[in-house]
Amino acid sequence: MNPDPEPALTPSDLPPDSSQLDSQMIRDAIAQQLHDFWLAQYRAYCTGQSSPEMLWAEYRLDSLEQVPPAVSAAYEFYDQEVAQADWGSVAVYQPTLAGQSVYVVQVTTDGDDGWLEVYDSAGNLLGAARRYIELLAWGKVDCLRKQVQTGEFPPELDFNASLWGQPLPE
Repeated sequence: MNPDPEPALTPSDLPPDSSQLDSQMIRDAIAQQLHDFWLAQYRAYCTGQSSPEMLWAEYRLDSLEQVPPAVSAAYEFYDQEVAQADWGSVAVYQPTLAGQSVYVVQVTTDGDDGWLEVYDSAGNLLGAARRYIELLAWGKVDCLRKQVQTGEFPPELDFNASLWGQPLPE
């Protein structure tokens, strides 16, 4: 285990300019959409109904020819380290979040966790997160990518806070 893990970014670590406000709005939209999707999945599981379509399925890109280089590089990293190692999958989506078209590189392991990186239309990083079901821990992309090798989770990712296993909300 890494004795000195890099801490996750907090709002006070980031400059309060308009691009940061947009980034925060997009991260909030992603968190809400993940929450809503996994709540629907959990309800379906508990009630024996069919699960909803995968999150952002209609926005999945079949070709990465037109994406910015940073998006391609993120995809290639996770494809090499996760998909080709046969313990998960990676996909790129282009949804509109908080009124802005973005690229989401989403990695899902064969378990309940993964990673995601979000880029604006020019390829500027808006955020990177380690994920456990619907929970996100935003942090520095280099630190989070190292966790692909170690399998570690950021300490602020509290598995007990997940919807899964909790009583269904009304």
